[in-house]
Amino acid sequence: MEIFMFIMFMSTNLFMILILKYSCDGNYHYNNGMILGVHIPSEHSGDEAVISLAQKEYKNFKRFLIINIILSTASCLLIFLNMIISLFVYIIWILGFCAAISILSVSSHRRMYSVKEKNGWIIESQKKKVFIDTRVSAEAGKSELSYRYHIAIIIAEIACFLPFISRRAYGYFETIAIFFVCSLLISAVSWLMHIYVNHNERTVYSENSELNRIVNRTVKCYKGASMLVLSASNAAAWIYAAIAVLISRRLTGTTVCVYILIELFAAFAFIPILIAGIRRKSELLSANPAPIYVDDDEYWKSGFYYNPDDPHMLVPNRLQSGNYAFNYANRGARIITAGLTVFIAASFIFTIAVLVPFVNVKVDIRTDNSHLHVDAAGYSSDIDMNSITDVQILNELPDDGFSKINGGATDTYLVGRFKGNTYGYCNLYIYTGHTPVLMVKTDGETVFFNSDIDGKLQEIYDELSHNKQSSSQFR
Repeated sequence: MEIFMFIMFMSTNLFMILILKYSCDGNYHYNNGMILGVHIPSEHSGDEAVISLAQKEYKNFKRFLIINIILSTASCLLIFLNMIISLFVYIIWILGFCAAISILSVSSHRRMYSVKEKNGWIIESQKKKVFIDTRVSAEAGKSELSYRYHIAIIIAEIACFLPFISRRAYGYFETIAIFFVCSLLISAVSWLMHIYVNHNERTVYSENSELNRIVNRTVKCYKGASMLVLSASNAAAWIYAAIAVLISRRLTGTTVCVYILIELFAAFAFIPILIAGIRRKSELLSANPAPIYVDDDEYWKSGFYYNPDDPHMLVPNRLQSGNYAFNYANRGARIITAGLTVFIAASFIFTIAVLVPFVNVKVDIRTDNSHLHVDAAGYSSDIDMNSITDVQILNELPDDGFSKINGGATDTYLVGRFKGNTYGYCNLYIYTGHTPVLMVKTDGETVFFNSDIDGKLQEIYDELSHNKQSSSQFR
């Protein structure tokens, strides 16, 4: 498990850093009239102040990437020491990485804008200009790659879930349902993004209308293809998991691992298409015979887009090629950003609160006043001994296809709420590899637990059995 997790996290980290390099690399070179997201007149693009700042910021960017390769590798290596602590470190690194790259991009942009402002290169007459190409606008919503292909993918995903509706009693149902919902959400978002791209990619780059038409159709084609690949690969992961579970009638670790690998492929597969689209767009614009110069940097001077005169909530992000940015003059953009910030913060706090008890899992078993108490990692079962209907000491945990509802499941422990194919909902407090296992049943609860202390379980079993016999005689 540790090796699989290390490979998964490490490959994800490296790929994410590689994506960042490709999406931001072009900002440090003069391209399409801009450098570091700031319009600079072509006659000043070679000025010492511009070149030296761009080179300095590019060195900082490369240094940032190298530092994060080291940090991400270190966080992944912690998996072999303690998986929970490694997850803490990994979550903190991810949040820090995202915040730092945003700060780095914005600060670089602001410094270049200061150079432009200081040298008086702002052209007031260009600030409010809006160029419209009627040929490009007439093709809004049109593309060689239709977004309707997503409908077939979504139908296939729903069809694969239908057989599970009659299998809700099985232990794996909740996990399978989560897989299905996640798959459906990703496909739905890909579909909506494809529709958005087809209707909103109508940027005017040149006085040459044919070039504008070609560039916009190219961008729509590449972005649409990336959304389709993401949706199809994601669906393939779900369909594989569904078929594997239907055949074996259980959700195995192998199925989950393959599912995760295919989902990783889905995440990785659409990025190269976007990068290829960015390169193709740059190639087309490099031959632009009559580029249009619009000095709208005032709306980006903070590093974020703020234009009260622009009704669009999303606009192409000039600081990260192929991405989109919110227009923070739009009330909806501010609400969504605030909502996402609260959601991410709450998710982080919740995740930390859930994981902390699993740093060092200890199963605590004790009896007092005719009650059996079993606790581990924040989960507990308090059982009235007089309500016990069955108690058995087993050689090992039954092979019942237990699926985790909530709690923790690693190579060393199974703790929390689980669901078995025949036992139904159960509470497990199990050290993996330790025997025997005690099963305690009441009318409303089934609990499996063991101990890492020799003789402890036999002692508890004897006490529960004696109490059960005494209760039976009394009745």
